[in-house]
Amino acid sequence: MVSYLIRNRISLLVCDMAGTVINENGLVYKSLYDTLEMHGYTPHAKDIASWSGKEKKQVLYDEIYKKMLPVQGGEIDISWRVNVAESTLKNMLEDRYFNETNMELIDDNLYDFFACARINGIRIALNTGYSKEFQSQIIDHFKLDLYVDGFISSEEVKHGRPYPYMINNLMEEFDILHPKNIAKVGDTKNDMREGVNACCGIKIGVLSGFETKENLLEAGADVVVNKITDLNDVDDVPVFLL
Repeated sequence: MVSYLIRNRISLLVCDMAGTVINENGLVYKSLYDTLEMHGYTPHAKDIASWSGKEKKQVLYDEIYKKMLPVQGGEIDISWRVNVAESTLKNMLEDRYFNETNMELIDDNLYDFFACARINGIRIALNTGYSKEFQSQIIDHFKLDLYVDGFISSEEVKHGRPYPYMINNLMEEFDILHPKNIAKVGDTKNDMREGVNACCGIKIGVLSGFETKENLLEAGADVVVNKITDLNDVDDVPVFLL
């Protein structure tokens, strides 16, 4: 697959983190739910699917707004409620991410995969809906800074996924003039929509999160593989891409 990326002049691979690079076993969504429940904004189970790939603060805002609108009506200011909930979520994620033993790389061969891509002239960038501070902590914890060329958080742009602004910023940082030279990989529909909105040359869905192949393809994926490291094996790529 690296040779396929090279043939298609891909020079930057933008990778989602949770569910794509990091196996966190659904911890993010559980922590979001627990945070909202703790503060009295228990969400409906049917709403959880819409959280995937979104900026975490935006999820808190949306859920708190839905709970407060019937109470206060009209234009309401919930910023302080969101800030309190965000602080709770930050502490909860730090405790669960770094003190529980089930956090791991999505595959033991991830470092080798990144190294292979970079040796062949493809730069690696990470993007996420986490805060910039928490993203940096995860990168430091897994020593990913030794294997990637850059990273960006949705906190650093006006709007996170599915808007294209994180990818646009990475284009400028790496002096990439055309988005067709970028491949986006992720495990959620919003990852694929982000790639579509940024006009990325290739959108790659992975099944290492909780989304189905059908949903990823419907959201704009050009190809779907089980996990990011499967891109090493050209035989795993569907014939229609070759």
